[in-house]
Amino acid sequence: MELDFMQRVKSLDISVGIGEASRITGATVTQIRYWEKKGMVRSFRREDGANKRFDLKNIIQIMLISSLIEAGYTLTKAGEMIRQHHHQTDRLKFLARSLTVEETNAQTRFNFGQLVNDLDYDVVADVDDDHAEFRKVPHQPDRTTRVFDL
Repeated sequence: MELDFMQRVKSLDISVGIGEASRITGATVTQIRYWEKKGMVRSFRREDGANKRFDLKNIIQIMLISSLIEAGYTLTKAGEMIRQHHHQTDRLKFLARSLTVEETNAQTRFNFGQLVNDLDYDVVADVDDDHAEFRKVPHQPDRTTRVFDL
């Protein structure tokens, strides 16, 4: 169910023009154009000669930039923070694709795969509402092998 919902959200083809993007985000049209020139947001055109459009991802990006500037960060620092966040998010997505997840009533177990220096063991994290415990457990040979160096 959750995967279906996320696929539906990702497949939405919603975009707005720069004026509507400005109204939604509170950023001025001039700011949005400047941020686009700096490569911090990206517009697209549905066809040649059409107006620039901004998708949901870029609306969120504009809101994030605005929020950081309102919080007192410079545009340069806001850009650095956003790039770092995207870098970390990309790595987390990679990590999430490589692990297996088992649910029980009380906790969730994330299996990260084998230790590179001890292939007889997997690295797991047992997580509940209050804490997470990391440990090594005997390798489960039926799971897809992914070797980690800790």
